[in-house]
Amino acid sequence: MKRFLILIFVFFISKIGWSQLINADLWKLRREWGFWQFERANTARFAFYMGRLQKRSILLMNLARQDGAKFTSLVIEPYIDKNPKWDQYYISLYGADAPMLLPSFRLWLSALFHSVPSGIGGYSGHQGFDLRMNIFGNYSSPTGENCSYGHFRAMNVVLQLLNSSPHRANILEEDYSRVAVSKFIHVKEGWNSVTTFSGPKYYDLVFRNHNQLKHLQANLSVATDFEKPILDISIGMRHFNEVSAARWALGTEVFMLQNKINILPKLHWSNETKLIGIGGNLLYNKYSLGSHQVIIRPELSLRIPYSISRKRGGTSFEYLNLKRSKSSIGFSLGYNLSLLKKGQNPYSPFVFSLTYTKNFLFFKNKNRR
Repeated sequence: MKRFLILIFVFFISKIGWSQLINADLWKLRREWGFWQFERANTARFAFYMGRLQKRSILLMNLARQDGAKFTSLVIEPYIDKNPKWDQYYISLYGADAPMLLPSFRLWLSALFHSVPSGIGGYSGHQGFDLRMNIFGNYSSPTGENCSYGHFRAMNVVLQLLNSSPHRANILEEDYSRVAVSKFIHVKEGWNSVTTFSGPKYYDLVFRNHNQLKHLQANLSVATDFEKPILDISIGMRHFNEVSAARWALGTEVFMLQNKINILPKLHWSNETKLIGIGGNLLYNKYSLGSHQVIIRPELSLRIPYSISRKRGGTSFEYLNLKRSKSSIGFSLGYNLSLLKKGQNPYSPFVFSLTYTKNFLFFKNKNRR
């Protein structure tokens, strides 16, 4: 047993030492590039589901997006000078200041389920791209995929892709916010590397400002937990990017319980794709007896947008316009979970609601980065 533990200890120490030895070549680049800007590009450092080379590929792509000319002088030229056999991959880049790509586990699954079958089957291309993206919930537009064959090192993979105009366009596309890389053995080419891209997710739309449109929302809901009626009033904001949207709102829920009016403050959020939304509500309840209860309510919703315009020529009706809809009707089903053991949950498990939403103050996002 002691020998076994010693072997495990030596194995992990050797892995740590080997990793430090491999990453030693980045210290010079980090110093020349600038520590903070370099680390800003190293977004996949903690993406445990990807290997070291996949993370390195994302770092290199982000550096190229950050400053193309700087990437050419500090990365491409020194590498070609040191490895002249790859001089066919030399390229001069000029773009700068594109948003950094953040890693995505769902995108990685979409890439993994292509790199493994294509590697074993020995074929190339983007077979089943839409299906793979949809299966793992990667709906955020735009989406794209790069496939590289024959190279193991991250630098060679990225340089090969940069030398192809459609692949380079994917790497430098400013509308992308998320990325993942999967690498696997290829029976014909030796190695293949699959990189998948997507537009912004909820976090990017709200906190990274990667959205096209914003507008305010006022919400009025009539709900029930199948025991009592509930009135829900809230106001918030919706950030929109093509078919994806992020909603958040502050409000309150009001209902009668034991002949008393109960008012619960509420925080609502939702990640929407087309007409379907997945989100939740956080509510706080304090009873007259002094006990407290915090409730979280995961929620699945369907929202139908529409607009009614009244002009001199008459009244026009438009529906399912995701970008410019002035109103919407929503249906949602939520499930109540108590976060504190003390205090009684005032709700039954399920809550169904019918919501009218008024959208106003539309404005374009002038700074999407």
